[in-house]
Amino acid sequence: MGQPGDLVGAASPLVHAGGGGAAGAALHAAAELMPAPARRYNAYYFRHLVVALRPVAVRLEERLILVLWAWAEQWGGDAQAAEQPDEVEYETRRVLTELTALHATRYYFALIKLIPGQIRLSMYTASKLEPALGALKQRLGLTLVRFEHAAVELEPFVRTHVFDTAACLARHALQHFKDELKWQAAKILGSVDFLGNPLGFMADVSEGVSGLLLEGNVGALVKNVTHGISNSAAKVTESLGDGLERVVGDEAHEETRRRIRSAAAGAHLAAGLRGLGLGLLGGMTSLVKHSYEGATQEGLGGFVSGVGKGLVGTVTKPVIGVLDLAAAAAAAVRESSARAGRAAPARTREPRPAPHTAALTRYCPAAARGAQLLHALAPPASPALVHPERFLAYRPVRGAPHDIRALLTDTHLRIFTCKHDTPQIVMETHLSNLVSCTAVYAEGAHLVELCVRGAGAGAGAGAGEAVRRPRVQCDSGELATWLARSAAHARQLHRDLAHTLLPHPDLG
Repeated sequence: MGQPGDLVGAASPLVHAGGGGAAGAALHAAAELMPAPARRYNAYYFRHLVVALRPVAVRLEERLILVLWAWAEQWGGDAQAAEQPDEVEYETRRVLTELTALHATRYYFALIKLIPGQIRLSMYTASKLEPALGALKQRLGLTLVRFEHAAVELEPFVRTHVFDTAACLARHALQHFKDELKWQAAKILGSVDFLGNPLGFMADVSEGVSGLLLEGNVGALVKNVTHGISNSAAKVTESLGDGLERVVGDEAHEETRRRIRSAAAGAHLAAGLRGLGLGLLGGMTSLVKHSYEGATQEGLGGFVSGVGKGLVGTVTKPVIGVLDLAAAAAAAVRESSARAGRAAPARTREPRPAPHTAALTRYCPAAARGAQLLHALAPPASPALVHPERFLAYRPVRGAPHDIRALLTDTHLRIFTCKHDTPQIVMETHLSNLVSCTAVYAEGAHLVELCVRGAGAGAGAGAGEAVRRPRVQCDSGELATWLARSAAHARQLHRDLAHTLLPHPDLG
């Protein structure tokens, strides 16, 4: 805590956002510890505590929230399954415990001030969830609405001459910000997509009018109004298309629309034309498709229901295509009229590999890069956040111009090149086929010799006996030794897992 009278972090930034100095600080905290009285008490006395947060943007994603919830349930299931007391009784006991805790450390603040900056809150819903995540969402009763850039402004938490425990102070601050967030519900509702983000439109118009009145900038007014109108039109039409898609209930058609959107990569008009073509084609084939599927799956009853579903699709799918084209055109106008300040900031670092244990490991840039390359080399069957393979190690083993890299998971060893940020596999083998991996030095080069069992090879050999011995050249003996040891370690882990008898879930 420091000595009495010391200044703790006074007027000094604790966390920096991209630059040095107080001007670039994302978080500013200042506290002053007062001299303790002659008689020693189990308490600390502060003249002030001020914490200020600069404006931040918070982006929430439905799939990420559900994955984190499932992960928390997986690793905290035993604690949650324990006996849970009645909520009212638990709250009463907690308050009594805090009030009667004579030995609890208390803190006195002549002034405590927590100042949150403006929060730009966004929520992005998922068009389709994996079965496990969908079941979790249904069990939680979670209903989320998509919105973007809702300006949430919370009043500061200010208290004077408080003397309480840390738990009580934290609870009071949390309750204050909860109450403040409830008052911001109107701003969040005014930013939802199905209403066209009216608050965003008003902000664009207000910014353009201010530029016209203060600077005489007519171009800024036209650009801001154009951006606001196109943004609202894109959101409304896209929401209408998604709503009609749910009425149709054609999963294959919905998945194709989702792929067209994800592959747009800025080419909105081309994606809109493809969506229009998909809608027209779906409308022409809807009656035949759904009636045939219903008849083959459920007989006469399925044929009748398929005819009804096909008639609905005949009308709605072309409308969905027209809405997709309109949304894409509006999105193209929105991007062309957006000013530079509206662009999302670039990612400062790549996401860490998904943890496979309860412990969160230290961030490693090389591991993060390897995890991203794993998704590019072997994309999962579904857009889940957690890759089915467990990432183990990644490292470049030979530099330019060859650019050879090695990537190890709990099931595969991959040797690949990565020119122009596009990974291309040179050699890939399952760890069950890896017999040995040895670092050798031959003809003035550091090599790693892999002994790989040929799948289906060996016309005159026994099953699984034929092997091949590819070699990987490395820049140094240290890299060759690392690759050989890492491959041997991954092979042993795979072998141990294959021979591990896991408990049956019904046996608890």
